[in-house]
Amino acid sequence: MNVFSEHVHRKGARVASSREQLKQATQLRVLEVASRLFQERGFAATTVRDIAGAAGVSTGTVMMVGDKNALLVRVFDSMVAAEHARRAGIDLQSTGPDVCVDRLGVLVQPFVLLFTDSPELARSYASILVSGAHSSSLFTDLAAQLIDDFAAAITMRGCSSQADAPAKAKALYAAYVGTLFTWSALGSADPSGLTDSLRTTFAAICTCKE
Repeated sequence: MNVFSEHVHRKGARVASSREQLKQATQLRVLEVASRLFQERGFAATTVRDIAGAAGVSTGTVMMVGDKNALLVRVFDSMVAAEHARRAGIDLQSTGPDVCVDRLGVLVQPFVLLFTDSPELARSYASILVSGAHSSSLFTDLAAQLIDDFAAAITMRGCSSQADAPAKAKALYAAYVGTLFTWSALGSADPSGLTDSLRTTFAAICTCKE
């Protein structure tokens, strides 16, 4: 490659990098605006045109990021991921409850609060995921992280063996997500009802007393 060709190549790479950075910045702005409007106005009352206007972009640009359902999934997934990050500091080994079901309750409490603080968004989110039209990290990397945490919680004081823990933790996670979605679909506004349902569900799977 001669000097001129190398210069053109480097310039093209810089232009491509700048375009990608601009694209990412636009996507982030659209998602931030969508998150704000969904929480302020509600999912049903917010349109793609509203999001585009508030973000200062065209409706086509918003649709390139995702349709309204896809935007909600990405927004809610981000909220769930943030709860995962905040929950990472929980030390069940030194401060956790003695009873296995209570330890599981501590792990999911931040997510319970997220669902109960935003019930309308939670219902819409659950409905979209149940339809199967949009994928969610709730069933991939976020699921894997919480399943590992469940496994650690139920083996901590001998509630489950190391051999049984992976399968039981997966069952706990599936039941946990199902309980969240069922609570959302019923339209209940009672946080204690969701907490009680989860405790009952966990106790049915994890039958130990410690």
